[in-house]
Amino acid sequence: VGSFFFLHEMATSIIAKTVAASVAACATEMILASKLGLLAVYSPLGVPAAFCGVIAVNLAASTMTLLGLGFKVGAARQEYGVELPAMYATGTDEKSVKFNCVQRGHQQALETYTSFLCASIIGGISHPYFVTACGLAWCIGRWKWAEGYATGNPASRYSSRWSFYVWYSLFGVLTAALSTGVRMLTGLY
Repeated sequence: VGSFFFLHEMATSIIAKTVAASVAACATEMILASKLGLLAVYSPLGVPAAFCGVIAVNLAASTMTLLGLGFKVGAARQEYGVELPAMYATGTDEKSVKFNCVQRGHQQALETYTSFLCASIIGGISHPYFVTACGLAWCIGRWKWAEGYATGNPASRYSSRWSFYVWYSLFGVLTAALSTGVRMLTGLY
């Protein structure tokens, strides 16, 4: 019970700090971009030209990241002898645990990917530079998170500082998406 409250308190603290930093980053981007005219250049689609970064990083590079993690699962299937259609290995032996950790590194990325991608697309309309930076951090963080997990020790998924960016970047793009919604609702566009 004590560890649950510690984890809950830690997660709440991370979320609060990430959202606060994201709000500050979005506001800073809007102020600088408007003063420098960076968001005034629109593409034929009606979005800022800088939205190309969101497409390149948050859509294309993140998809390649997921494919790469999926290829690692395929290689682990061969190495540890886990046949399809089994999603996870059964048993508690070292091979089963290692395969399941590799699989989990990919599966967890898939569990949050839809939210990450949708929030990136919406948030990128108003905050393309911030959202693109979040996308880059997400891609690096996903690789580091999965590499740590693949050691066979689930606690190692956070052995790299970059691993935390899977959450920082997710809450960053969610904050940017909320900002876009508020701006549309209030006419501050």
